[in-house]
Amino acid sequence: MVCLKTSAQELKIISWNIKFLPRLLCHIGHRPLKRVEPIAEHLLRDTADVLVFQEAFDNVANRRLLKALRPLYPYHIGPANKKGAFKLSSGILIVSRHPMKELGTTDFRSCEKEDCWARKGALLVEVQWPGRLIQVLGTHLEAGGGREIKQEQYREIAALAHAHSRAGVPQFLCGDFNTRASDNFLYPRMLETLDAVDGPLSGELRFTSDHLLNDMSLYRPEDREVIDYILYRPNGVVPQTFTRSVVRYTYRWKRGRQDLSDHFAVKAEVKF
Repeated sequence: MVCLKTSAQELKIISWNIKFLPRLLCHIGHRPLKRVEPIAEHLLRDTADVLVFQEAFDNVANRRLLKALRPLYPYHIGPANKKGAFKLSSGILIVSRHPMKELGTTDFRSCEKEDCWARKGALLVEVQWPGRLIQVLGTHLEAGGGREIKQEQYREIAALAHAHSRAGVPQFLCGDFNTRASDNFLYPRMLETLDAVDGPLSGELRFTSDHLLNDMSLYRPEDREVIDYILYRPNGVVPQTFTRSVVRYTYRWKRGRQDLSDHFAVKAEVKF
């Protein structure tokens, strides 16, 4: 039986590229271990149901983050595609307040340049949220590369989601899609291929990759885009409300640095 509870409840999901690159890359000054505690404190206060992280590459930082989140988030799966000695994992880590199980993963077949150092792909889980069963997919697409690679990755994500889709079990596709919402070619093809729905952003913040505001990004004031999403595949379930917003988490963790990642987070609040 799919529906576990009939009363309307609000589901909250946060997706965030946290830039936990390996500490060996110290020259970029990203200091993942210094950012763990304030990141955890913000997320514990937000009390979302599911957290979907991208770029969770540093094992020590990951362990410390999971330990800090454990009082509220006892369940985690990932990082996905953690195999082999010569490549990083996908960096996709999903954390939940509710029991969940892994349904499947995909390891993208194609990559270019520095993206080939990681096994980028997607991770799909099923969560026993008290309102109903839901499925949550986390992904991180090619940062550069041509249109062909991104379109191939859309198809691989779609195949994973479709293989496990069930009537009455909505799917949330979350992550850094590295696809600009202003791209009139790739953005509509992404939604069409994934058979997914996007929506407007509420609140004052309008961009997830914001080189004007974000002090962990190179200062390029004209470079402000949405590239991070929480997309929706309804599978027959139409929500009463679905609100998306961009969240900026800050803490003075280093001189001249208050943003806790070079991406802002995306939050979805959904009532069924």
